[in-house]
Amino acid sequence: MRIVSSEERIILESYLMQLQVDCKALDGVLVAIGKRMYLVSGDVLKTARKIGVTPYCLGVEIGTVNEEFEPSVELAGLLSGVTNAKTAISEEGEKLFSYGRDVFAGNIVKGREEGIRVVVNERGEVLGLGRFDGDMLKNVVDKGFYLRGKRGRHGKKGQKEVI
Repeated sequence: MRIVSSEERIILESYLMQLQVDCKALDGVLVAIGKRMYLVSGDVLKTARKIGVTPYCLGVEIGTVNEEFEPSVELAGLLSGVTNAKTAISEEGEKLFSYGRDVFAGNIVKGREEGIRVVVNERGEVLGLGRFDGDMLKNVVDKGFYLRGKRGRHGKKGQKEVI
């Protein structure tokens, strides 16, 4: 367990800039355990350090850093309150997206700007993260990911889109 390196922070910051979010908007300390990045409150970090054992996880996992940043679905929830880069999709689009599928532009109710987007349903509930290319909202990560057993976008083990 360690504070994220400056290189890891730069990778995260460049990802967040695509969503028009400053890294300072994340309330907490950025910690890395292996290649996974977590957002942790100062009190929890202090307690973890007192215990003296490297935990498996800590705080809220926001993603994995390799050469690029691979976001977690929890990051979408954290960012939903601090970004305007949101796309709302219809009920039909919500079903597709929650099953790891891409969504046609016809199912987009609001937020058709291109790029990385926090995806919400018509009630404003966070579904995940997507990339809109003008025609399709590509599923990056969604809450259905947990129900599918963390097997990637289309239920196939190890297949994830990295941005």
